[in-house]
Amino acid sequence: MLLHPYFIFDGPDCPLFKEGRGFISAPPLLEQSFQGLLTAFGFSWHTALGQAEAELTYFHLHGLIDAVVSPCNSALLFGETGVIRRYVGEYGDVELYTLDAMELKWGDLLLIVLMSSAEYDSGLPGCGVDIACWVALYGFGRTLVHAASTYLFVEFVSFIAQWHKDLCQHFELACIIEEECTEFPDPTVLAAYLWPVTSWSEGHQLPVTVVTSHQPDLTAHVAFCSQHLDWSMDTIQPMLMDVHIGLIIHALLQVGILYLCQCLLFSSISSFQVKLMARNYGMASRLWNIVTSHSQYIGSLY
Repeated sequence: MLLHPYFIFDGPDCPLFKEGRGFISAPPLLEQSFQGLLTAFGFSWHTALGQAEAELTYFHLHGLIDAVVSPCNSALLFGETGVIRRYVGEYGDVELYTLDAMELKWGDLLLIVLMSSAEYDSGLPGCGVDIACWVALYGFGRTLVHAASTYLFVEFVSFIAQWHKDLCQHFELACIIEEECTEFPDPTVLAAYLWPVTSWSEGHQLPVTVVTSHQPDLTAHVAFCSQHLDWSMDTIQPMLMDVHIGLIIHALLQVGILYLCQCLLFSSISSFQVKLMARNYGMASRLWNIVTSHSQYIGSLY
């Protein structure tokens, strides 16, 4: 399967309270070096305005990417429906987390986080995830998200007062909120989830319109290995000989797929004729499987 990885990094407007829950940002020099390595390999990337997880979610919601891969599940809090976690066990095995599998809605998950401090350093003191999950089952999170997303300010103020009262009466949380002088839910944290700063925010432009990858830059590879790994040319040169094979296959796949896509989308020839032409290219089964199983992706190539 031909994949186009796209990497997004946390930006300057990433909320400061994100650091309150054990969040560790990468050292700038390490991040810059990694970005240089991605460019050398031909992968695309950009730095988000705010949180990378929010940016990834909006990339997926707007159809620029097909899936979100992240070492954590924070993207679910911004409206993402599923997150692929790191590889585990044998190569090819992944962990897939979805709201449907957890039998939760977006509002349920947000309420759990807001109550239990599971993500940011906020919430109700002494309220654990178990209690928050129990409360979420009664729909308080869903009504909160709906009201915050649709009501005008005056209407929301009236709603949140009654919502707050109902929550305290039903679950005896009033004593905790009053004794700790806790403002719940924290409007800053709630707004950070519902209206995160992304490339779709007002006054900003999208970094890309199509996600794709490019041919690796061998010159950049040599410079990176020499500068960051302190490799000599005697060490680098034999490795480059092996890399050439991958570069050729990558180029053939790109040219072959584009050619077959052009035939399928802009020509009246039959699928049998296209398959026959793919055989002439010496990559019949592989290209044909890619073309026939990724018709949605093919439409974005042009």
